[in-house]
Amino acid sequence: MEKLFYDTFVEERYRVWFATHCLDGEAYKWWLDIREDPCVDLSSITWKRFKELLLTTYFPQSVKRQMERDLRNLRKGDRTVVEYEREFSRLLHCVPFVVRDDEDKARIFEVGLRPAIFRLVQTSNLSTYREVVNRVLIVEKEAEIMKERDIVDRSKGKRPPAESSGQQSFRRPPKYPRGQPV
Repeated sequence: MEKLFYDTFVEERYRVWFATHCLDGEAYKWWLDIREDPCVDLSSITWKRFKELLLTTYFPQSVKRQMERDLRNLRKGDRTVVEYEREFSRLLHCVPFVVRDDEDKARIFEVGLRPAIFRLVQTSNLSTYREVVNRVLIVEKEAEIMKERDIVDRSKGKRPPAESSGQQSFRRPPKYPRGQPV
């Protein structure tokens, strides 16, 4: 609904009417009960209040608490950053009250990252959610590139840089060794 209202420029004052027109089944019966209640002043129900009433009725506290736990316990694991962000955003959309501001959102997102990625992002001191996501995408891309290079190097018979680093360079023996007669 929100997307439709945004895309079609539906004014605030028409949103409740339009949304209730789209209700069906049990939800429509719920709205009829509200509408027919003489104690309810329909003109005072704003779009924000309507959403609160609807969510309170069809989205109980126990479900909200579970989704909040799911969000806080969400881990990237083997998912790509895009998949992790998609699930994070889906859960956050259902429980937006969990985050105080954009920086808090970024911190909750960071906590779900794998430790190696978390350390790289944490040292950057990024303050916004978008900055953190962009940095994690860069880190993921760099890791993919390094993995591809490693595969190519192994197929060519080269040692990976980690194994070959620290080796002594080999020089030709001197033509005239010291201490021996010429």
